[in-house]
Amino acid sequence: MTQHSQHRLAGEMIAKIHAVLGKHDGYRTLHADGRFYRGIFQALPAAAAYSRAIHLRGDAIPITVRFSKGGGDPLAHFSATVGMATRFYLPDGRVTNLVMLSQKLFVARSIDQFIALVDAAAPLAPGGPPNFDGLKAILPDHPNAAAVLKMRAESPAPVSFAHTAFHAVHAFNLVNAKGKVTPVRFHWEPVAGVQGQAVENLAAADISILFNELDLRLATGTVAFDLVIELAEPGDILDDATHLWPEGRTRVVIGRLTLKSRTSEDEIGDPVMNHDPSMLVDGIEATDDPILQIRRGVYEASAALRSGGWRRGSAIASASEPNNS
Repeated sequence: MTQHSQHRLAGEMIAKIHAVLGKHDGYRTLHADGRFYRGIFQALPAAAAYSRAIHLRGDAIPITVRFSKGGGDPLAHFSATVGMATRFYLPDGRVTNLVMLSQKLFVARSIDQFIALVDAAAPLAPGGPPNFDGLKAILPDHPNAAAVLKMRAESPAPVSFAHTAFHAVHAFNLVNAKGKVTPVRFHWEPVAGVQGQAVENLAAADISILFNELDLRLATGTVAFDLVIELAEPGDILDDATHLWPEGRTRVVIGRLTLKSRTSEDEIGDPVMNHDPSMLVDGIEATDDPILQIRRGVYEASAALRSGGWRRGSAIASASEPNNS
């Protein structure tokens, strides 16, 4: 495993992203615009065969979800990429995160490749638009990234968060009570079914349309997602976030998340809400994926920039767990 890679080049990566997408003070570097919701997660008995994680034992676990639009501009319209960052509030007072996108893959398999792509897209003049021609010019040298960008460009846009499937772009190792290790990918599957639309529809709509639609849904009911694990087979690549496993891999439903109402960082009691996907608990382990490994450093540096200093306001106590009554 790459030692301390979670801090390698994190600040430089954020600065380069800001150069391409713009810097918006007080907002996240990516997925700048989002809203928080609260609810309950409950694992199914099937989960225990794969993981001994405390939140996968069948108890009702309070959760919060931050749905977000992709990109760094909080005033942008929705696109085909949206995010779902889930935080589980564990019985022992700790938290763990599960971060997913409506897209199945990330755009780079390594830190150096990500920096090369961002550098190529850097504006020709400070403050100018992204240099998409520059990015296109280097894609022949990065066929894996080109394939991901093509897949994203061809993907439908959401009609509702409640009708969107979400995917963890990284693989994780699950460890059960007997010590058996199972590499998996996580997915949230909407119980209401998947629906999509042309991205042009969102470009012509209000910039908050998907948030407002979800708020209206929750005013009269709940929204549910099934947690699904996709099981790797021998030889499947575990450390490349640009690589899909072959179709037909076994999928197992291991739990259900039920959203009940909107909430906020103030109500949750954490004004930073750093959804670091490598904040794991016993029973779930990170793979050697270098993009997963660096995300802790990137998330911490970004949180420091938007909140006014390192770890400011980041303390979480069990007393601040969301009220799910």
